[in-house]
Amino acid sequence: MSKKVGIVGLGAMGSAMAIMLVKAGYEVVGFDLRDAALDELEANGGSRAGSPRDVAEAADVVILSLPSIGAFEAVISGQGSVTSAGKDGLVLIDTCTMPVAVKEEGARIASDNGMTLIDGTVSGNRDMILAKTLTAYMSGEKAAYDEHADILSAFTRKHTFVGEFGNASKIKFVINHLVCVLTCANAEAMAMGLKAGLKAEDIFDLVQDSAAGSVLWNIRGPMMVSEDYTSSRGNFGMASKDGPVIGEFAQDMGFPAPLFQAALQMHHAAVGMGMYDIDTAALCRLYETMGGIER
Repeated sequence: MSKKVGIVGLGAMGSAMAIMLVKAGYEVVGFDLRDAALDELEANGGSRAGSPRDVAEAADVVILSLPSIGAFEAVISGQGSVTSAGKDGLVLIDTCTMPVAVKEEGARIASDNGMTLIDGTVSGNRDMILAKTLTAYMSGEKAAYDEHADILSAFTRKHTFVGEFGNASKIKFVINHLVCVLTCANAEAMAMGLKAGLKAEDIFDLVQDSAAGSVLWNIRGPMMVSEDYTSSRGNFGMASKDGPVIGEFAQDMGFPAPLFQAALQMHHAAVGMGMYDIDTAALCRLYETMGGIER
């Protein structure tokens, strides 16, 4: 019998995971506070639940894909939470980017209720899930990871167990540091080329074929060319949510991160210009505005 996979949080990432899991032959049950997200889940072959607790009661394993610390804490220990289901042995796979201490407290609560929480993180966006090019990192109890590695394979290109609980979060902080800096650098370079009179499509093609090409350039370069920053369903959540977490992580270690902080300020500026709900490739638009560039 196929596993029944639960997903709590059906945003851009969670909903894409659900689609891929259904395609791989798993039964999927999900919960989100938004009816539209639940309608989308059903339209793609999943079934809706009335609460995180209902998901836990119905599923063999539960993936958490949540937007904030508050949402995570409510799903772990609030009214109608996954742990309130009292389902001994249930494995929870968290994929959120949050302080390690927050996840450690969640793991303690899960353990007190007979469940296991895996600290998991992912690198990529919705389109990469749907293309199955996402990478994932898991840490904590290896036996729990091994038991459910198959479901991770349904929506990732590669998933790696990285050791003790918290290590998956730490490598995600490193990766998102680079994503923040490189996205900003790519946008700045594209806008500089536009200011110099080059065509956006030529800049993209020539950089792609150079030593400066990268996975991020391949993902966000076409958006900068087309100026379509909405179809990816990505947004500037990294600036408001992940940015402070990564900054505090570095600060707590006494580690300087000036490039990250400079790039993060450009993300904040874009949010201030009303760009929160579009992809961070729109930093190019910010640079174009600052540089007096008209297309």
